[in-house]
Amino acid sequence: MSEMSESGEKKETGLLIVQSKVREVIRQKEKRVSDDFINALSEHVLHTIERAVQRASANGRSTLRPEDI
Repeated sequence: MSEMSESGEKKETGLLIVQSKVREVIRQKEKRVSDDFINALSEHVLHTIERAVQRASANGRSTLRPEDI
């Protein structure tokens, strides 16, 4: 997983989720999961965090709250 740095270069961020926990939940549903799904889920989490930070900032807060999601 990567994101753009301030200089416009891509930088690796690593997974933001616990891969083994995600796989465990999916296995309990009797399904399998690809590595691409894990990476996409982590990217989704990153974008959700970024949007929450923007919303909190727009509301003059430095603390993220559930309603920022």
